[in-house]
Amino acid sequence: MESATGSRNEYDVFLSFRGLDTRQTFTDCLYEVMKGTGVRVFRDDDEIQVGQNIKDELWHAIESSKIYMPVFSKTYASSKWCLKELAKMMEVTSRSNGTKEILPIFFDVSPGDVKLKTSLYKNELSNHAKIYEADKVKAWEKALVEVGKLKGWKPRNVGHGRLITSVVEDVLIKLNNRNKILTKHLVEDRKQVDAVIELLGINSGGTHSVGIRGIGGIGKTTLAKVIFNKLSPHFDCSSFLENVREISRRSDGLVYLQKKLLSSIHRSRNNELYDVDCGIDMIRRQLSNKKVLIVVDDMEEKDLLEKLVGECDGLKSGSRVIITTRNLSAIRNEPKTILDYEVKEMESDQSLQLFCRHAFGKDFPPGDYESLAREIVSTLGNLPLAVEVIGSSLSCKHDNRALWIEVLEKLRKAPLGKVRESLMISYEELEKEQKQVFLDIACLFVQEDKTYPIFMWSDCNYYPNYAIDVLLHRSLIKVESDSKFRMNDQVRDLGRHIVQEGDCKYPSKFSRVSTHEDALNILRSKQGNEHVEALKVRGHTFTDEELLNLPNLRFLRGTGLNFVGNFKDLLPMLRWLSWHHCPPEFTATNFCPINLVVLDLSSSDITEKWGGWTQIQMAKKLKALDLRNCKCLTRTPDLSNFVDLEILILAGCSRLITVDCSIGKLQLLKTMNMDGCDSLKELPEEVGYLESLREFIFPRSSKLVTLTESVGNLKSLSSFSVKYCKGIDKLPNSIGGLVRITHFSIKGCEGIKKLPHSLGGLESLVKLDLSFSGIESLPDSIGNLKKIKVIDMGSTKLKSLPDAIGQLEMLEELHCPECLDLSGEVPNSIGNLFHLQILDLSCTRISGLPTTITYPSHLEELHVRDCRDLTGEIPDAIGKLSCLRILDFSGTCISRLPATISFLPCLKELGLKECEELRRVPKLPSSLISLVLDAYHCEIIPDLSNLVTLDHLDLSFHRYKLKAPYQLEELMSPWKIVESIHQLPSSLSTLHLTDIPPPQQFSNFMNLSSLSISSCSMAHLPELEHLKKLRELSIKVCPSLERIPDLSCLKSLETLYLSELGSLVAIQGLEELESLESLQIICCESLEGLPQLSKLVKLKSFELHDCQVLQAIEGLGCLQRLKHLTILGCVSLKRLPDYPRFTKLDTDWKEPETSSAD
Repeated sequence: MESATGSRNEYDVFLSFRGLDTRQTFTDCLYEVMKGTGVRVFRDDDEIQVGQNIKDELWHAIESSKIYMPVFSKTYASSKWCLKELAKMMEVTSRSNGTKEILPIFFDVSPGDVKLKTSLYKNELSNHAKIYEADKVKAWEKALVEVGKLKGWKPRNVGHGRLITSVVEDVLIKLNNRNKILTKHLVEDRKQVDAVIELLGINSGGTHSVGIRGIGGIGKTTLAKVIFNKLSPHFDCSSFLENVREISRRSDGLVYLQKKLLSSIHRSRNNELYDVDCGIDMIRRQLSNKKVLIVVDDMEEKDLLEKLVGECDGLKSGSRVIITTRNLSAIRNEPKTILDYEVKEMESDQSLQLFCRHAFGKDFPPGDYESLAREIVSTLGNLPLAVEVIGSSLSCKHDNRALWIEVLEKLRKAPLGKVRESLMISYEELEKEQKQVFLDIACLFVQEDKTYPIFMWSDCNYYPNYAIDVLLHRSLIKVESDSKFRMNDQVRDLGRHIVQEGDCKYPSKFSRVSTHEDALNILRSKQGNEHVEALKVRGHTFTDEELLNLPNLRFLRGTGLNFVGNFKDLLPMLRWLSWHHCPPEFTATNFCPINLVVLDLSSSDITEKWGGWTQIQMAKKLKALDLRNCKCLTRTPDLSNFVDLEILILAGCSRLITVDCSIGKLQLLKTMNMDGCDSLKELPEEVGYLESLREFIFPRSSKLVTLTESVGNLKSLSSFSVKYCKGIDKLPNSIGGLVRITHFSIKGCEGIKKLPHSLGGLESLVKLDLSFSGIESLPDSIGNLKKIKVIDMGSTKLKSLPDAIGQLEMLEELHCPECLDLSGEVPNSIGNLFHLQILDLSCTRISGLPTTITYPSHLEELHVRDCRDLTGEIPDAIGKLSCLRILDFSGTCISRLPATISFLPCLKELGLKECEELRRVPKLPSSLISLVLDAYHCEIIPDLSNLVTLDHLDLSFHRYKLKAPYQLEELMSPWKIVESIHQLPSSLSTLHLTDIPPPQQFSNFMNLSSLSISSCSMAHLPELEHLKKLRELSIKVCPSLERIPDLSCLKSLETLYLSELGSLVAIQGLEELESLESLQIICCESLEGLPQLSKLVKLKSFELHDCQVLQAIEGLGCLQRLKHLTILGCVSLKRLPDYPRFTKLDTDWKEPETSSAD
């Protein structure tokens, strides 16, 4: 656990010991155990960094610690530093009013030795008296005597293990911080820790509760422990109640948990409780006057929280409660709000690190095991529990690669036993229908859209919407914004294991058969297979006899299938048929699956004359017909019998010319997708009869030149999107009848020059997208769109903004970038847009901003980048935009920014790049996070040291533009700028400097992740050893630079760009950059050599240009991740380097010609 809080570390315990006696033995074990419980321990060899003042750091550590623990050993008193520490401890303790205490350990001495009643320490003090002042030795003597009187531990008759356990328990109680022990292999996910802490709102008042939710084994409890250990010191008392679900099911479980909670609060085990109600009353009384942190781990029943913690309103202000659960329902329906946090899967790199710590005892795998380790981690689904179990099981088997491969194969077939047991808890609590839905998703629908499965499940009476909600609550599935099912790999494998656990040798017992081989075995057996409900197979010709043996088949998916025979009364349960690459001929008879609700014939060679249409017409319950990519279809078939159809997909039917007029019979149709129907010439009038149609994706067809007037009858349509139909030159006037649409787009319709006046009738419209169309003007009726929030007119032919724009009282975003014909001043009516948040006029020809621009008090972003006609001074009133976050004047011809810009309290980003007329930059607001400033022509720029939150600085300065000395008192010279930069906050993450020398040292920028130095005349750059977090480094156009600092300390560096460094001879430390992914070395004419590069194991791209004296490149052959290698203009290179087989090489290198003797 980290101990840093603020700029210097704070500690719980200060360990004072004689290194020669106990450093490698007792003290080391004590330190590690305390650290493992989350106690912040100071030990001088770990905590004092090279270059720090030893005394200052020691004294700070003592002042900040709560408990002092001197370990008295035989030579303790011979060390002047030990005695100095002890005297300082006594001094701090004496003035602490009881908040600090000393807990001595008499390791191999007696208290009498320490109290100077024997010669052991007396003799050492006598020796010190010969060297040091009498007052100092007297103070040491007094400290020894006083501490010797204190009660402490005497390990002589106790094993070290038991003693350390006792010491740590006592420390935790005294710290009132019952820290939870965490595995030494912990890989802390700081993003998730920070996210939960933010939800808890530690710095705010009131009481807050957060539920940490996720599947078994995903790390809920570990996350809660990490947060508990971090936060508990900030509370009066804290308690962590583990395994609540399991313990509460015991007869005395609730009373036991209540006692445990009370003992944590009282630090006493004597809490007599007679029943649960007694416990509730006592807890309520005890928690009302203490600021508490309570974790309730693994809670499944929502009423447990009240019995354990009581009403959250009854807790003292500042108290916080954390619940971990597998089930969202346990926290969702509470009368008071419990914020929900769903634990994310570990990122791949974190999972690999965790695996390696268990398997190899270090953070990275050996090179020859890397790919295998990554495959194992990927197969485990980044589930921490699974990663830990497998990693530990392989920890002593590094020399048995065959075993590792066997383990991987086994994992691919079934989940781990321990993981399976954990996940089965959630599965077993599902109802019968919910289990069916869960198993279907695991075996059939991972990464698939939920719409079609819901049709099938509804017809099977599985109540799918409720079932999906339950599965979501239990974190067994996820449904993200794309409406696709997601499932952790281990959860998926659990579902598949449940389906197969009857007897893996006999697939006929499986309810869902998803492998081609198993499916063929079932079909060939010609036996009754009533268990089979779902089948996936490819390239098979079904006979009626085969399907007779599958009476309960409800799902059939296959590619290149065929049906031969008489199928009368067969497939009575079939709800879903996916028949991809269906042949153009249909020979089956009586193929009438009457209960079919989903028919997917994607990518088939069928036409409107296909023989299967007449038989499938009997499927009157059909809900979805998917004909996407049926490229032989020129006309849709007769659809009149599919009266229940809700979804019709024709996307990618590139030869479709006509839509059959029977389309008008589909009164329940909700979705029609014709994207990619490039040959469509017209839509039938009957399209206007589709009263239920909500989503209509029009074709992007250049041949579609008109839209039928009946389109205006689609009263249920929620969005109207006709994109990139370049043949359409106007919209029907009836478009105003689409009163329910919220989104309207004609993006890319270059032929449409104007909009119909009826557009003003779209009373529900929220977003209007006209971007990349041919629109030249807007109708005045646009002022009637009272609900509209977003208008995008980017890259159109728009010439001016109408005054009517000011009537859009709910407008929040107005985007007009790249409107090259948009000129003149912005209309004054813009000031009426009181809800406006974003105004983007970038790359237009606007010439002025009205004073009313400051009236929209909610304006957050103002973009006028590259508006070359925008000149003069910006109005002073801009300082009134109190919500403004982003202001970009880059590429304009403004001459002055008003001083009122410093009054903008929320301004985060300011762009002033290439403002060639700008002469003065006033004082900038301290709220800035990002500043881009070309000061090439500025006479005055401000001191930057007040930018205390700055994160990104891109600064260019032309050293030849300095003005007359009369401005010297205000002028910022390059060196003054450097001094100003050095005072910027340590949180700065991006620093780009052009024509400005870098600061003399980077010690203040330890959080820098991107550094760029350009056009610098210095011969040497400052050292980089402090930039531990640097990921990108660019040094270019520095012709005098003879060497760059040693790079070996940049362990996080991913990108290195070196260009036009004419004097550079060598690159020191390049060979140690194990995180480097991209390396570019360009026009370094004096570069004589490169180090051996074999350690750059993550390198993906290497570009070498015009390094004319470079003769060799070594070490690329083993870089398996290297995908791109470019070597151009390196004329002295003697040979091409070895490189991996799959690396793409781009080079102009030619082998030197060799002359033979005559």
